[in-house]
Amino acid sequence: MKYVTTILFLLCTAYTTLIQAASFTADAVQIRGENISHAKMFWLDGNVRFEYTEDGVPMAQIFDNKNNKIIWLDNENKYYLEREMPESERVATGSKNTITNDPCKQFVGAECVFLKKTKINGRKADKWLITLDNNGHDFHIFQWIDEKYKNILRQENSDGSGLSVAIKDDQEMNGRKVRKLTMIAFSASGEQKQGTQWYDNELDIVVKQEYQNDVVDELRNIEVGKVDKLLFSIPKDYALFDSKVQTAQQNETDLPVNGN
Repeated sequence: MKYVTTILFLLCTAYTTLIQAASFTADAVQIRGENISHAKMFWLDGNVRFEYTEDGVPMAQIFDNKNNKIIWLDNENKYYLEREMPESERVATGSKNTITNDPCKQFVGAECVFLKKTKINGRKADKWLITLDNNGHDFHIFQWIDEKYKNILRQENSDGSGLSVAIKDDQEMNGRKVRKLTMIAFSASGEQKQGTQWYDNELDIVVKQEYQNDVVDELRNIEVGKVDKLLFSIPKDYALFDSKVQTAQQNETDLPVNGN
């Protein structure tokens, strides 16, 4: 089974503390230069399912955030493959009533100290000091977090790298209210890379992002509503891919030779 590059941008929480969306569906589009990929996406409480076609075969990929699993389904041959979800791909979920500016929700084992309320990039912000362990040495991160949206407005790392973000309110995309974030990431050597993200204000997730070199990810035709939880589980009549291959190989070995 081939691994398929899916649209994971809405799972990237580098600029937000919690994913708020409860359930919705959307058409996911991924552009890499002249290559364009399409998938149907289902979202339920932080779990995500993509449905797409690969070499004419209907496939699905599930990000099971509750059990920290990534699952691939071959819906034609009825087999599946799964692996552990890396820490970097897991999604923090919660309600809008519990969202906070605490940046420690983004890091495992971090120490966070609130420093002060301030203004940066023309917006009210909370400034934090985050300390991480880096092979026995402290690695310090200063973050300025937007008071209204909880997005990072600026980040300065102790190695000289960092991030600056400008937020533009009152935008609209595909008939939905969004905010536009223009981001400049800079390295310790001074190299800069720019990207743009659009956050859906109702769902509080990234619905489009553009980066250099014709890299675009987008969710279109968003419909908020109920999503069946069974879409995020392995069907009972599906076989594990590895065991199915082994069985097929064994059957080939047992075939009679020369019709005997």
